[in-house]
Amino acid sequence: MTRHGFTLIELLVVMGIMGLLGTVSVGGYRAMQRGMEERGTMQNVNQFIRTAYQRAQIDRQPVAVYFWNELLREETEYDPPVIVGRAVAVRRAGRITATTGSYLCDEFGDLRFMRLTKDEGDEDEGDVSGSGSSTGGGMYLYHLEDSDSGFSRSVVSQTTKRMSPSRERLLATGGEAQIESYAFVVINPGGVTWKRGDAYGFEFAEIQLPHNFIFGSTYPTSASSPTKDVEVLRFKVSGNSGSGSQSGTSGAASIDVCSLRPNASGELHAEKVATSDSPTKNL
Repeated sequence: MTRHGFTLIELLVVMGIMGLLGTVSVGGYRAMQRGMEERGTMQNVNQFIRTAYQRAQIDRQPVAVYFWNELLREETEYDPPVIVGRAVAVRRAGRITATTGSYLCDEFGDLRFMRLTKDEGDEDEGDVSGSGSSTGGGMYLYHLEDSDSGFSRSVVSQTTKRMSPSRERLLATGGEAQIESYAFVVINPGGVTWKRGDAYGFEFAEIQLPHNFIFGSTYPTSASSPTKDVEVLRFKVSGNSGSGSQSGTSGAASIDVCSLRPNASGELHAEKVATSDSPTKNL
């Protein structure tokens, strides 16, 4: 009985077809995976912006959202750089009424947010901040300006200093009364020169994008410039007439999200993924 088998050429053809199908499958899977990651990233960004907008509506206080990019790891001979987009949402908490050395006073501060506590020198009561990001013994106090060119912030103690009472004139009766006030204790001014009347706030939400997803198309390339081009989105109470109003929005109208991918020469190139939705979409 004659036995028939495959020739070498037939086997090579079959192996080539299988290899081609495998390549197409892997490429399709990677494209699907990248698409899912991009959609998930944009959903998180849009939800973050909507949360900031809703916070301004509910609290009736201005909210500023700052977007920037950070270099987490520089490029090495063996590894590419790691760059991420970051954002924080900052709610205005009050205004500075007086400054004394490293003390920043707010005589009319909202105690719910300032969490004012104890006299300096009393027994330590632990972390009582409740607001802002901890920096290992302190928290960020944001200096809120009308400029859309960036943000500035100082590190202040997580506990506050009870100041000596002062006699103040009462607007209602014209009389005077002893007013007790508290002060933030500045640990690191961060280049901010605080003065009377300056608005300040705490961050209540933050987001970090996956590695090599960034806000906008510019990004830092060396440790000497760890951040690049801060963008600002503001929600102002004065223009907000309801949950469907966009008239209280200022600063950047929308935020682009890009992914960093190697181009033909192997250099990182920012490729736009999508633009953020209106903060009132789906509300």
